[in-house]
Amino acid sequence: MKRLHCARRAVAMLIGMASVMSMNTATLAQGMPSGNGFRMDPPFIASPQLSKNTASTVPGASALTAATDWPTFGMDRQRSGYNAVERVLSTGNVSQLRLHWTTDIGGPITTQPTLITGVPIDGRPTDVVYAATWSGRIVALNAATGAIIWSVQAPTVQTRCGNFNPSQGFVGTVGTPTLDRSTNRMYVVTGYGFLHALDLSTGADVMPWVQLIDAQSASPKTIVFGSPTLNGSDIYVTTASPCDVRPYHGQIVRVSTTNGAILNRWYTTGANGPDGGGIWGPGGASISPNGLWIYTATGNAFPDAQNAPYAEHVVRLTRSLTLDAANAPPLSTTIDVDFGATPLLFQTASCHPMLAAMQKTGRLYIYDRNTLADGPIYSFQIGRSTPAGNFIGLPAFDPVLNRIYLGNPVDSSSGIVGHGLVALSIQSDCSVSIAWNLPVGVNSAGQNPSISPIVANGVVYYADGVGSEVFAVDARSGLQLWSTNNLPAADRVTGGIFTSPTVVNGQLFVAGFDHKIHAYGL
Repeated sequence: MKRLHCARRAVAMLIGMASVMSMNTATLAQGMPSGNGFRMDPPFIASPQLSKNTASTVPGASALTAATDWPTFGMDRQRSGYNAVERVLSTGNVSQLRLHWTTDIGGPITTQPTLITGVPIDGRPTDVVYAATWSGRIVALNAATGAIIWSVQAPTVQTRCGNFNPSQGFVGTVGTPTLDRSTNRMYVVTGYGFLHALDLSTGADVMPWVQLIDAQSASPKTIVFGSPTLNGSDIYVTTASPCDVRPYHGQIVRVSTTNGAILNRWYTTGANGPDGGGIWGPGGASISPNGLWIYTATGNAFPDAQNAPYAEHVVRLTRSLTLDAANAPPLSTTIDVDFGATPLLFQTASCHPMLAAMQKTGRLYIYDRNTLADGPIYSFQIGRSTPAGNFIGLPAFDPVLNRIYLGNPVDSSSGIVGHGLVALSIQSDCSVSIAWNLPVGVNSAGQNPSISPIVANGVVYYADGVGSEVFAVDARSGLQLWSTNNLPAADRVTGGIFTSPTVVNGQLFVAGFDHKIHAYGL
């Protein structure tokens, strides 16, 4: 299992060259030439009236002039982890962060807090934070006060592995819900792969449940670790497995948000096997800014070859889930070298569209998206290959500094890169180099997964999983500006932090394994 405690698996190992697949459409992969058009989804900008409401209700946010949303894991379809609108929190004042509120929502949390500005609640526009737990509880919280607006108890399932011991083996929601302000809906997956659409104002179900796994795929069905990805009137859901227990067939499912119909499926290892090919990344699928291309990264197959047919690959598909291009880096001597990750899609003004993917070997692979099938253009040994496979998740991208930021749970075996937070610069010639490396958090090769950072207004926010600590770091210099350990013990997160923090509208939201959502601000 890739998300927290990784199940150890013995699989046959092959040594070989990368497998490559293409359909000669790579140069059209983005629908735009290098440097032109949107390089990431434009953020939502609230109306002056809604922004004024946010500034007047959120503590310490009186300087806010434009409010925004954080609607899905990583902020946008590219999973950039970047908030372009934030102006309240900055390098000049983030050291003053204090606790605003803490709310216990009744179970372990691996969903990144999401937020919609100006949700109609009892006839009044209200900024609302949404979260869900392993214990099946889905909640809406007042962003300014932490008060529970509504709460839904979704059905849970009993698993047969120890990975979910913190919830007594029960699983409700693991992947971050995705919010759609245009329809006032939340899309959330519960239990063994049921997609719900909930009303953002009330929590009521607004369409029938959709079971995402084929009916002929017998129990134990699946668990969804990634956030659903909304793309127009479609939503894409990636499936993994129940606790990494066979049989399972990882897939991407395209669902209509109009009527809940399953439109297309793509299986990593084919509909009839071999087993495996789970998609474990917290962002599920990432989508190009033009909405035409779906990207994901896949886990290993059983029993051999572990990267066949499209296991342990980075893949690109059409909107209808037809495979367009794929690549697997050369097989490592390490068993079980999944991409326990979601591809980060990014582009600077002078470079082709690029992609970054973290592999459990401790390597970060960077691709030119226009030549994906030709293999990575850069690779870096950032972390260490361990049986736990902790080098997972995805980086964040800062288009102002042209940098990507990623967490590293343990010093690399080469000694070149230390644990903590790592910044890579994308140069004007499109080469990639290390900008800085801040050694913060626990340095452990044990069960210490890398947590995806985020960046907003010149500050990188990074949560250290087992250390239960959140850091605010100067994005340019790598200087630590603040951490939750600066606060009184009663104001800190406990029990671990196993999802990304969120910064939006002058507040930092952190979901803890202590069953609580914590809000910090000025």
